Amino acid sequence: MSRFRGRFDLCLDNQGRVSIPAKFRKAMDPEAAETFVICRAPGGCLRAFSQNMWNKYEDEIARWPQTPETVRHKTLLYSTLHESTLDTQGRITLSSLQMNRAGLVKNVTLVGQNGFIEIWDTERLNAYLGTQDDFDEVFYKSVAAAAGKVER
Repeated sequence: MSRFRGRFDLCLDNQGRVSIPAKFRKAMDPEAAETFVICRAPGGCLRAFSQNMWNKYEDEIARWPQTPETVRHKTLLYSTLHESTLDTQGRITLSSLQMNRAGLVKNVTLVGQNGFIEIWDTERLNAYLGTQDDFDEVFYKSVAAAAGKVER
């Protein structure tokens, strides 16, 4: 199972390629065959799943009930989907549609989120994180939500 952890500030080249740090490449499951499935994600970033982790996620979303919301979610997700296999220099290639959706031009930040990697425009990520450190508040609210004890 691929487990990605950490933050890396990098640059996108003029052909839409970004280097995947050695730490992330080493964390990939051999089952992934050095291939990432890249899609759009909340917050205006992209998510890069190793092929084997994407297959598990795809199996999960295939079981979702067919409602207008889930059908739209799938259409939005799959309309930006792109596969990329690591090249000999350890890079993946993003599609122009993905780069436009995520506002990626030059400075990008990769954030390991355990089962996937977020790919952010660095300025967009910094704006998303904000200037104040609200970690404690976010931490306790998310733990409560996960435990089913959300304040109402």
